[in-house]
Amino acid sequence: MANKNVFQTLEDRGNPDEIEKHGPYVCKRESAWLGVGYYFWDTFINNAHWWGIEGACYRNGYVICKAECDFNIKDCFDLVGETDHIQMFHDTVDLMKKKGLLTSKTTVSRVINYLMDDLKIFNYNAIRAYGVHSKSKNSRYNSIIYFNPSRVQYLDVLPAIQFCFFKNDVMALCNYKIVYPSEYIDGYLV
Repeated sequence: MANKNVFQTLEDRGNPDEIEKHGPYVCKRESAWLGVGYYFWDTFINNAHWWGIEGACYRNGYVICKAECDFNIKDCFDLVGETDHIQMFHDTVDLMKKKGLLTSKTTVSRVINYLMDDLKIFNYNAIRAYGVHSKSKNSRYNSIIYFNPSRVQYLDVLPAIQFCFFKNDVMALCNYKIVYPSEYIDGYLV
């Protein structure tokens, strides 16, 4: 197991005490990338700021909460670094294609639901995924280095990796505290 810092970005509704008392918060949007769950950015607070400013475009500003989790591949379906999980996902896409269940509108979330509900072989409490091309190349929150300046391939130094926890108490998710904006942090004096 590896202890990880994770960051949840929320719309600022002027309720910091409620956030720390009742958080983390679940995302139930139908368009949620990985399905219903508690979404966090992995390791890089920069991505939480990006989401608050450019990704979600919260009208009233945003709040970032930091938490910790015990990352392990027994509990987390890791589509970032665990090649066996990536292969399982790919094989599921192929199976869905063979059964005529894959269309141009099939989403990552739909494939995950197929693994869970239809195949019943998904026994994980969380998912970790990298949303390729999440941030615009022109975003001030991007950090890319080209392998060869005359080619298009690059290394994303701060990739937009997300965790989706299916429950708020899995992988020892704990220590949920506001870390941004500074006026919401305990002990902050103006």
